[in-house]
Amino acid sequence: MVPLNELHLSVRATLLCSVCHSEFFKNETFMRLPQQLENIVSDMWRAFSAHLYYPALLVCLTLPDICMSLTKEKDMYVKAVDYESFISNYGRIRELGLTKEECYRLRGGIVHRGNAAGHHFQTNTHILFSVPETGAVIHAASMVMGEKTAALYDLKMFCQGMERAVRRWYRKYHLDADVQRRTLDLLSWRPQGVLPFLEGGPVIASGPP
Repeated sequence: MVPLNELHLSVRATLLCSVCHSEFFKNETFMRLPQQLENIVSDMWRAFSAHLYYPALLVCLTLPDICMSLTKEKDMYVKAVDYESFISNYGRIRELGLTKEECYRLRGGIVHRGNAAGHHFQTNTHILFSVPETGAVIHAASMVMGEKTAALYDLKMFCQGMERAVRRWYRKYHLDADVQRRTLDLLSWRPQGVLPFLEGGPVIASGPP
């Protein structure tokens, strides 16, 4: 085991400092997302704040799927090329710490196998995320320990980078009528229920209001 204060890392990105949420956004202007999508991003951060890192990462990695699905009809699937296009066009390697292909493989491993290194094209034996309890911010780095290799990311910085990508995407599509219509169907908090099924009490539900 290598103590944190003795780590020698091969750094693949320049953004390595701890950045608070407000500072991370200060150099770029974003508009507010539709409430349904804003709530999903908010749930990601609430999970993070509650130290529920697995669900926070799951939400984070599916945000590109959600956004790209809003540009398609219901009978059209979001494929690898769509996911990678989202990362390429709206994500930034210096923020996310990984390429579009690496991000898609990370998503596939976690969503389908519960294993960040589980995608069959993943070349690392281990994927590590630093969290507040780690005591250090480690982002976009790699380690080799004998036959074992690891990619290291900071979970907060990764989630911040993905949120920024979502807001860049929405800046392009906010006037698209089809995107606006499909956004209403997203799984979301419905404080008064959904008529004609349940009324008077809150639920989470999908489908038009």
